[in-house]
Amino acid sequence: MPTIQNPRLAGLACIRCDRRYEVADHSTGCPACLAEGRPMNLECVYTPGESTGVDQPYLRPVTLGEGRTPLLTDVAGAVPGLDVALKWEGANPTGSHKDRFSAVVVSRALYAGYEGIVAASSGNAGVSLATYCGRAGLRCEIAVTDDTPARVVELMRDLGAEVVSFPRSEQRWEHVAAYRDSRTMLPVTNFVVPPVGSSPFGIEGYKLVAEEILVDRDGRAPEWVVVPASRGDLAWGIHLGFRELLGAEAVPRICLVEPFPRVAAVLAGADLYATFPGSTRAMPSLGGNQLAAQAVEAVRRSGGQAVAVDDESVLAETRRLWRAGFPLEPSSAAGLVAVSRSLAAGTMTPESDVVVVATAHGLKGM
Repeated sequence: MPTIQNPRLAGLACIRCDRRYEVADHSTGCPACLAEGRPMNLECVYTPGESTGVDQPYLRPVTLGEGRTPLLTDVAGAVPGLDVALKWEGANPTGSHKDRFSAVVVSRALYAGYEGIVAASSGNAGVSLATYCGRAGLRCEIAVTDDTPARVVELMRDLGAEVVSFPRSEQRWEHVAAYRDSRTMLPVTNFVVPPVGSSPFGIEGYKLVAEEILVDRDGRAPEWVVVPASRGDLAWGIHLGFRELLGAEAVPRICLVEPFPRVAAVLAGADLYATFPGSTRAMPSLGGNQLAAQAVEAVRRSGGQAVAVDDESVLAETRRLWRAGFPLEPSSAAGLVAVSRSLAAGTMTPESDVVVVATAHGLKGM
């Protein structure tokens, strides 16, 4: 059954200047802002109409049953001193939140007549995109770095992806950028420097995280939603979902988790387009020394915060969580470390109402 474009999908809009563009693959974000030297992502815009939930750009999308992941509330001890809920994205078909993104961008590629997609990945996105492309009968090309775990690369190849490996992370983006004008292969992850973020169509898939949290809480929004982030695709998508359902004034506060100060530095006065010092080996999916504006905006517009966590603390927390029956990958465990840090700093209290997005299962890399 062919996928169908939502008839109320009216175009895309810049998240900074609000210029409007036709429904198309603007892989470099807003052309006007890019020309000004301020790369900025776009978001999907819909005409008003009746809706029972958040809007999605494609109806009858390619699916493997992603979403509807459990909100775990009986997680005593996950964060000493505070009862949190875990949105368990490891329950998605390939074990991470990336399946929500893949379902939509693969549907976009099918609808627009592409032969396949191309992406840069540190692991989860590559496995997910390879799986969904296989389901849709599309080609899939994934650019990785040489230090990507061999088991993860093997999974991508077993799933039918062509995997191209490079010594340096930025070479992946250069590889993806070579397809920017392709009529056959659709780039779906960032390749712009400074970054804009991934496909706005795919980011729409993350709005469903917000919808599901509200459904599972009988319509009550939490005070905080904790989201590990690199360039902010997930955090921005979740914020968009809450904004659509609750209005801009009633959204939960986003606590964005990063491996060293980037968003936190910008909120303290640093240039958004600076290069930020720091590195991580434990949390490769959260790495990167430059920011996309959407990460900052998810925090700023929600009245939230950004919390930096270090590799040593995250690895120790990962081991503790595994032994308590929560097999999260380190980038997911980072969210719980951030909550503990927030408690110590006083930005959260033992009475705070907190949902932590546990982004991925930890068994995949074994």
